[in-house]
Amino acid sequence: MPQLSLLRLAPQRILNSVVAALLLLTTPILAPTTTSPPPRAAVVLNDSASAAQIAARLPVTVTFHDRMGTAAFAQLPTPLSFDRATPMNDYRAGDAAYVAAERSIVVFLADGTAVPDHGLILLGHLSTGLDELVDCARDCAVELVATRTS
Repeated sequence: MPQLSLLRLAPQRILNSVVAALLLLTTPILAPTTTSPPPRAAVVLNDSASAAQIAARLPVTVTFHDRMGTAAFAQLPTPLSFDRATPMNDYRAGDAAYVAAERSIVVFLADGTAVPDHGLILLGHLSTGLDELVDCARDCAVELVATRTS
């Protein structure tokens, strides 16, 4: 009886070895060979002091996360100063704002109204790149660049 069970295991071991060899051979093909640059989102900044601070830091690549389909948030490496900034309550799709409590930039994906606890400071509006953020669920790297109005 023990010989019979060994004969049953032998074909399975051979099959496992063949599958492992095929995986090792195809791994370089499946791995990405080049890394493409992150998509860009161009922000037309307003004339506020907070917007001037972010303009000095652009371009910067940040990682966005979706917040229930309403907005995409990305934490900034260092906080902005928001002295004398007027908090906003209404927003529209594409508005870029700063959330001081989270040290994050937020891009709104839909129109709405907000009542943030610690202020929401409007920085500007996206002229390009909103589509990439609408499709983003988690860990979406995007390069933010500043543009000027014509």
